[in-house]
Parts: sequence; structure tokens; C-alpha cells
Amino acid sequence: MSGAPGRDPMDCVPGRRGSPSALELAKMLYKTPALVRHRVRCGKPSCRCADGEGHGPYWFLHWRDGGVQRRRYVRQADAAAVRRVVARRQRDDRAARRAAALAITDLRRLRAWLRELEAGW
Repeated sequence: MSGAPGRDPMDCVPGRRGSPSALELAKMLYKTPALVRHRVRCGKPSCRCADGEGHGPYWFLHWRDGGVQRRRYVRQADAAAVRRVVARRQRDDRAARRAAALAITDLRRLRAWLRELEAGW
């Protein structure tokens, strides 16, 4: 994410008020965020969550902003769409890493071939 840590990336969008939705955030963050399910405790001593598993599950996006780990709540209605966006970005990231690795391998082969040619002169 660009900008100063802690700044909302949508601050610079003209006409935009408030913070971006989790779906917009999943699409626009520099690095692919993780979609994580949590159970939460409300903190009330008499609540069932004090001794049990907690409320939820609730979905959150997790990402790093500089050295700070951040998270954003994902509404239940948006969870499936956010999951698809994160999965697509992860798939695209893997494909880009694979393409870069293949390019580096090809470059190494070409350099070795050039060294062989130069040695033969």
C-alpha cells in the first residue's frame, strides 16, 4: 500500500467519503491480503463466549502496512466476493512468480550458452 502508514488508500480519490469497503480494499492493496476467519469474545463476564468458543465466526482481511499489521472486518454478505477476489489475486501472484522464475532460468541458460560461444573463439 502506498502512502504513509495508517493512511487510508482511498483518501486520495476525489468525491470519496469514508473508508473503502472490504471488497474495494481487497482489490486495491499493493500486496494480496489474507482472508481469515476469527471467533471473537465480547468481554462481558456473563456472556456464553467467556467460557466457550466465542461469537462468530467473523471474516477479516489481514495485510501489512509498512511494519504494522492491519485488519478490516468483512461483512458476511461480502465474504464470498472478497474470497473470490483474494483467490484470483493469489492465483495471479503465483503465475507472475512462475513466469519470473522461468525467465530467470532462460536468462541463465542464455548466459551459459554465450560463455560457451566466447570460450570457443
